[in-house]
Amino acid sequence: MSIDLFMDCPPLKEEARVTARRAYENNPRLTSQVIGRAIGRSRRTVDGYIADLRATQQLDIDIKAYRMNRVGIPQERIAARLGIIQRTVSRHLDYLAALPNSLNADLKKGFSITQVAEKHGWPEALVWSIALEGMDDLERFKALMWGLRTWDVWNSNDCDKRFGDDWPGRIPAQLVGHALYYFTREGDLVFDPMAGGGVVLDTCFAFHRKCRSFDLVHRPETRPEIEPHLWDPEKLVWPVKGKEKPDLIFFDPPYFKKMADQYEEESISNLSRKEYLKFFREIFPIFYEHSKRGARIAFLNSDWRDFSGKAAMAEDPKESIFNSDYVKLLERSGWERTHNIECPLSSQRFKPHQVRRMQNNRTIGSVCRYLIAARKK
Repeated sequence: MSIDLFMDCPPLKEEARVTARRAYENNPRLTSQVIGRAIGRSRRTVDGYIADLRATQQLDIDIKAYRMNRVGIPQERIAARLGIIQRTVSRHLDYLAALPNSLNADLKKGFSITQVAEKHGWPEALVWSIALEGMDDLERFKALMWGLRTWDVWNSNDCDKRFGDDWPGRIPAQLVGHALYYFTREGDLVFDPMAGGGVVLDTCFAFHRKCRSFDLVHRPETRPEIEPHLWDPEKLVWPVKGKEKPDLIFFDPPYFKKMADQYEEESISNLSRKEYLKFFREIFPIFYEHSKRGARIAFLNSDWRDFSGKAAMAEDPKESIFNSDYVKLLERSGWERTHNIECPLSSQRFKPHQVRRMQNNRTIGSVCRYLIAARKK
């Protein structure tokens, strides 16, 4: 039997196909020629073996590139993030613009946002972005069934699970939507320095704002739009090179000591009180320096008091951190405060037995949370 006939025996042929597919799945950058040499098959044969895998891989890359392009991430950043050459991104832009066509067709047929997202494997927030295209912000609020607050108290009973991942300290997308409505316009650039579960980014999708998001947790497969960055307290560095400057910085940092055990070890929530305040004293000027003139910062935080199990009269204010402390640091950095907006946490997080114990101990709990808005002069 000749070697060619031997290699074409059905069992060996199937083994070669399986080996080729496994090699490509482990490293999609391998060429058909390289795989072919390794298994004794021609490039054309290997192309046939992995055609469906390659198509799926390319679609996955295209959707990621579309998501990043949708929030205005520059082409060179997209290419670097996805590990492809910039020319490929540029060449695919026209094709990427047509990616939502099949989703739009299903939306016009009356399919719900959730149904379309599940059918096509797209993030629901991105499908909302497509569905809300061409609307103004008021129409978007109505379509999302969010009541628009016209006063300086923004209540939210719960987080809107359509936007953002399940994440420690997750905030309501409705809150972010209000900040976008009042402090930005469509097409403005929003900077999200501590993105967490991506609520700010997802809301920017829906409201057609550009967004640059960063987080210390690296998630290239599930969150390619959120770029990795560690705000090292010992050496704070602005992560964006070039002339790109935000119109709004939405800053929702991990709160002092709250849920510290649920965050990464490098989280600022684990810092001491002195180190925590020092972090903000040093980062606010960096934000000011790298923002546009007239830009806004929306800083979300709450008072921290060690009230657990203590009577109100027994608390030591020297151990607390109040929102007034953050305001002082902001203003010292050059930011001019414009609004204090109450965004209270739900009191339902306290169980009845906890409330009774607090009442008996004369303890004052904390559900206050404020969005401090300021502008660059």
